[in-house]
Amino acid sequence: MKTVGLAVAACALVALATGCGAGVMSSASATGVSPVAAPTRNGEVPVAIADRPAKFGERRAAGDSLLVTLPAPKSFVPGENAYPRARRAVAFEIAIENQGSRIYRPTQLRVTVVTPDGHTADPVVDKAQGYSGGVSADIEVPSGKSTKLTLAFAMPQDPVDVRVLIQPDVAAAGARAEFEGSA
Repeated sequence: MKTVGLAVAACALVALATGCGAGVMSSASATGVSPVAAPTRNGEVPVAIADRPAKFGERRAAGDSLLVTLPAPKSFVPGENAYPRARRAVAFEIAIENQGSRIYRPTQLRVTVVTPDGHTADPVVDKAQGYSGGVSADIEVPSGKSTKLTLAFAMPQDPVDVRVLIQPDVAAAGARAEFEGSA
């Protein structure tokens, strides 16, 4: 009986190593596996996780079931009651499309803006101008639906190149969309 078990294990190992001629093993590379994003409603296939961040305005997959679009930010001067105090801030309007089978709750969303010096930008709360500093707990995005969220961040006085990391769920560290551009 031991011999049969060893023979089955050896056959399974050979099948895995050769890929059974199906090309299964050749789908991975030394740098990782790039998932293929699902087509959108209009048939367009968004750029999947790639070797470079998306430019503002492009659509990216973030995880298995979300598509994210991040247009160029809008610069504004925070009011005197804004926190933290900043001479300039930018607002990002994040479009999220749920192509999964479950409801997505954006309260799980994490957005990080990184400046050229490697520092993360502080979120700005300026309720007078409509920036609450977070996502309302009652927002849900059902399967097949989309929503837009607006978040603001403090920026240096002059525009700088930034990288924006959008992570749909803080528990899923690898699932994120990256964007870059001037803010």
